[in-house]
Amino acid sequence: MIKDIQHCLFRLREFIRSHRAVYAPAYQIENIAASLTGRLRHLRIPESPPKEVALCLRFRDEARYLDEWISYHHAAGISHFFLYNNFSSDAYQEALAPHIDAGHVTLIDWLHVPASPAAEEDCIRRAIDRFGWVGFLDADEFIVIKDGRSIPELLSEFAGQPALALHWYYFGSNHHRARPSGGVINAYTRRAARPNRHVKCFVQPAMVTQNKNSHSWFFRRARLARNESHQRVFGSIGNPTAERAWINHYYTKSLEDYLEKAARKSTLDIIGIKQPSRQPTRADRAMLENNDIIDQSAIAYLAARRRCVSSAKPWPDQFENVTQIQHASS
Repeated sequence: MIKDIQHCLFRLREFIRSHRAVYAPAYQIENIAASLTGRLRHLRIPESPPKEVALCLRFRDEARYLDEWISYHHAAGISHFFLYNNFSSDAYQEALAPHIDAGHVTLIDWLHVPASPAAEEDCIRRAIDRFGWVGFLDADEFIVIKDGRSIPELLSEFAGQPALALHWYYFGSNHHRARPSGGVINAYTRRAARPNRHVKCFVQPAMVTQNKNSHSWFFRRARLARNESHQRVFGSIGNPTAERAWINHYYTKSLEDYLEKAARKSTLDIIGIKQPSRQPTRADRAMLENNDIIDQSAIAYLAARRRCVSSAKPWPDQFENVTQIQHASS
């Protein structure tokens, strides 16, 4: 009962904060303050900014999903992965061994509660001299770019901006009760009809002053992240847009996955610890949500990127649109 009340209060707070007249000035006040006092504001800016792109991931007990997530984003143009293990007890080392041996993964045992924001800021310190951009995703989030370009090619459009903020599409359960075999992007192809207002960011390490939360950052000279349409983004949320690039957020997965994650105490961030987003009492409802549209865009994007890699072309001839969607009939 108490958890249900806390959940309702959290949702009320989120509703109030969703109004731009409230969240935009509040964020910008913090952004200005961080430009003066931020924990990363004194980092040395490289004379010649690196060009390659890295991803940062905090994870706990995600071994079964790590190989697919890394392989997918490597095909999308990511050069390196900084993985922060936060008290995992599964076979994550076995899953990561081939990627570590190939030099694609730096594995950090991050025994801190909460993991954030210290993990993200540690990643910035590690990356600032090596990578021009770093993205911050979870293991259930997959980037899709509509015209099939790589992530570095998309980011090149935003070279003058401190960050690119991409919106989520929430994906549902596909009505799976038990965990299906095979990969995530093939097993879950139903999503919400509209993108979510929350964002995740790719940032230029030399331009950040401090991590705000899992969704947003503060920047030098109090600058602002931009969305895919080059519009300003104030913090964690914005006007949802997913015309050119977005994040497939496989939040729910099967009932088995949902309940397993709901039973696991979060250690990743303050919000997750105080207000877990997955509740056992909401499991049946969660199984029904976000199943409105059939969307195979991630499958198509991965196939397109693999063709690019094999042919050494920027992106495939005759490749116009990876979005493959239709209204779900059931």
